[in-house]
Amino acid sequence: SDYLVPQVEARNITASAFKYLNLQIGSNELCQLCPGGYTLALTPAGADAFEENVRVAMEYVRTHIPNTVVNVMGQLHVSDIYALTLNQPYCSKIVALPHVNFECACALLPGLSGDVTRALMDDLQTEFDARLLKIVQDYQRKHYTDFAAIWQPLPVPLAQYPVYALSDVDCFHPSEKFHGVLAAAGWNRLTLNATARAETIKWQDVPTLRCMDEADRINTNGALDL
Repeated sequence: SDYLVPQVEARNITASAFKYLNLQIGSNELCQLCPGGYTLALTPAGADAFEENVRVAMEYVRTHIPNTVVNVMGQLHVSDIYALTLNQPYCSKIVALPHVNFECACALLPGLSGDVTRALMDDLQTEFDARLLKIVQDYQRKHYTDFAAIWQPLPVPLAQYPVYALSDVDCFHPSEKFHGVLAAAGWNRLTLNATARAETIKWQDVPTLRCMDEADRINTNGALDL
C-alpha cells in the first residue's frame, strides 16, 4: 500500500474514477511454516496474524483509494511445487543440483518429513482461504457505495501444469506464462457467479479472453452465500 497509493496519485487517477485491484498474498507465509521460519504459522495465531494484516491492507485501500473493487484471490496450492519440479533439469538453471529450492524448502523436503510439512502447508492454506473469504464477506455485508471486495478462489491443479508454469530462475515464482493464465482466468470470471468462479483453472499455452457485453455485472454480494 505504501507503493500503490503514491502510484495512483502520480498518475493523476481521481478519487471518483473506478479502479480494479487484484490481491493475492499468502504463498510466502505458507513457505515459512518450517522450523526457522514463521513458526507462528504452525498455530492458529499464524492465521490470526495473516487475517489481521490483510484487514489492515484492505482498510488502507478503502480509505486511500476510493471507488475500488478488490478481487481477493485465494491461495495457490504451493505444496504442489514438489511434484511439479521433482527431477526436473529445468529447475537447475542456478543451482547445480535439481530440486533444490531455497525460497520454499518447506515444500521440497524429501521423505516422510516432507510429507508432513506439505500436509501442514495444505492445512494452513485451507485456513488462509477461509480467513480471506471471511474478510470478503464482512465487506460485502457493509454495502459501501465507494468500495467493494469480491472473492476469487484459485482452484489451480499446479501439479498437473507444465513445469514452465514456474520461473526457470527459481522454480518457485510463477513464470510469465503462468501470470498470463491467472490474469485471463481472473478477467474471464469477473462477472460470473460463485460456482463458475470456483471451476478448475486449466492450463492454456495461449490464454483466451472473454469479451464483456452490456449485460455483464460484477456481483459484489456473491460471497455471502458461500
